[in-house]
Amino acid sequence: NISSLKQDLQILTRFARKLRKDREEIGGAVDLSSGDLGSELKFVLDDQGQPTRVSAKKEMEIHHTIAEMMIMANQYVANKIFETFPASSLLRIHQTVQEDRFEDLKGALKAGGVSFDGSSNMALARSLDKAKQTKKSSSVVNSLWQSLATRAMSEAKYICTGDQTGADLTHYGLGIDKYTHFTSPIRRYADVVVHKQLLAALDFERIPQDASAPETYGTRAQTYLGALPESNVISILGNSIELDNEDLVDSLIAGASEMSLDSKEGISLVSDKPVAENYFAPYGAKSVTSICDGLNSQNRKSKLSSFECQRLFLSLYFRDNTEVAQAVVTGLRQNGFLVYVPQFDMKGPVFLSDVDGNVQINPTLLGLPAESGSPPTRGFAAAKECRMLPSGSCMLVETADESNDQLVITVPESTKKCEFRVLDVVTVRLSCDTFNTSARIPSPRLHLISKGYNKTYGNTAEQTKVSSKMLQTSGERTGKTTLGATQKEQVSLYSILSSGEIRPILKQVPFRLEHPLPKEAVGVDRVETMRGRIVFGGYANPDTLVNAQSCAAAAAAEEAAKRRAVGLSNQTMHDYEASQRVEKSVTDRMQRLAAAKRNTRRSKAK
Repeated sequence: NISSLKQDLQILTRFARKLRKDREEIGGAVDLSSGDLGSELKFVLDDQGQPTRVSAKKEMEIHHTIAEMMIMANQYVANKIFETFPASSLLRIHQTVQEDRFEDLKGALKAGGVSFDGSSNMALARSLDKAKQTKKSSSVVNSLWQSLATRAMSEAKYICTGDQTGADLTHYGLGIDKYTHFTSPIRRYADVVVHKQLLAALDFERIPQDASAPETYGTRAQTYLGALPESNVISILGNSIELDNEDLVDSLIAGASEMSLDSKEGISLVSDKPVAENYFAPYGAKSVTSICDGLNSQNRKSKLSSFECQRLFLSLYFRDNTEVAQAVVTGLRQNGFLVYVPQFDMKGPVFLSDVDGNVQINPTLLGLPAESGSPPTRGFAAAKECRMLPSGSCMLVETADESNDQLVITVPESTKKCEFRVLDVVTVRLSCDTFNTSARIPSPRLHLISKGYNKTYGNTAEQTKVSSKMLQTSGERTGKTTLGATQKEQVSLYSILSSGEIRPILKQVPFRLEHPLPKEAVGVDRVETMRGRIVFGGYANPDTLVNAQSCAAAAAAEEAAKRRAVGLSNQTMHDYEASQRVEKSVTDRMQRLAAAKRNTRRSKAK
């Protein structure tokens, strides 16, 4: 019933807490859980495979309870198979991380007033625990520290114990001596191998420890070994005489005359290999090594594929949607700062001024009315709170201590300053800028909304369907963008143009490629190249980045053509001069020969 189930779960939860505490206090396990701002994302797709919602997978205590039970089982199995097969066990190790790999984490902790110690996993865990007790600590900042610690660590890998003679077999992150993967054979091949090794170890354990007589051990060995292959086993034993199963077992008994039995240490041989390793191991050391190499390679590829897929689906989601989320400042630049967004486990720049040095920011952050300044340029138009302040300045103030650097935004019209430091929490809007890009799926763009956490926005998602069909196939995700009440108060020319729907008259137009108009549309003098821009009569806007790139490419092609022409001219001149030299050389030679003949005739005539 429910009450007994609840009681059992409570017991398991308390037991898991005890196991976790022991791993942290005794083994030095590092807690890298993300809490409510989990970095593992879940996407909800529509019928056409397009993401319509994205959320972070939140962690609950029952997840930690299950994880502790799995860690305990994996640890026990690792010790068991290593005890029986010390030269061919498949374990998973996490090597110690060098302290110089934590430079980013060290800088972030220093900005929070915490001295970093990465000499061991326990020292790293203590540094992270101290950071959580500082004034800078918050769920967003803690997620940054944990993300930097995770990225600095090396990847855990599968190894064959026979290849790690004298090496450390511990797991740095979990803080345990030996670890393997055993609990998920339905989704990992490594667990299947470990299952077979565990079964073989249990079979070997059932052989009576008091079987000192050769006949008794031979009978047990034959029972557990089953039908032995005739050729493979003989070649492994180096026996050139063909024997049947009974003779083979007798030869094994004869070779085991010096076997010593001990109930504490198990069965062992005087030779350098134990009996279990010789006859009971389901895999040899070479086979396990080959399996581990393949598993590590595929595991690395799968992680990279998962990371790229997450980036792709985030771009697809933000192409049609806008999200407001909290972010933490990780670095300062002359024209903005870098942030980390824990909700989507992504990093990116937040620009506060354009290439011409014009400050583009929310005027209310500087104590000015919301309508101050002029409309923002195209790159900042997605943030409806943003306005261009040409009189403002964006200055990076550097100090001897890099952790005390600050980015200061000022305007002559206000005495209020807007300052940003590392580990400051800000609210940003995430969207995709599809106006002036050559990418089919552009990366998300981050725009500053306010400093700190803005409760007015919260973590809301706004639907911003793309009006231009150049980013969509015909008939997909149709819909018009409607301006809300807040948008109507501050509307820019870009927003008005973007809200209109342009229906292309070309049929099946390839993405961002211009082709001649079909015959039925010869009278129409309009083509659309990308969202928010209309080209009439072949005129291209010279202010766009794409047109500037096209002009630069055309100029480069023209210069290359001139160089080729000059090269051909020089080559022609060079060929002419060479032919003149050859002709002159031949003429001189003919003249010398003719003179020699004349001299010969004259000498004979005398």
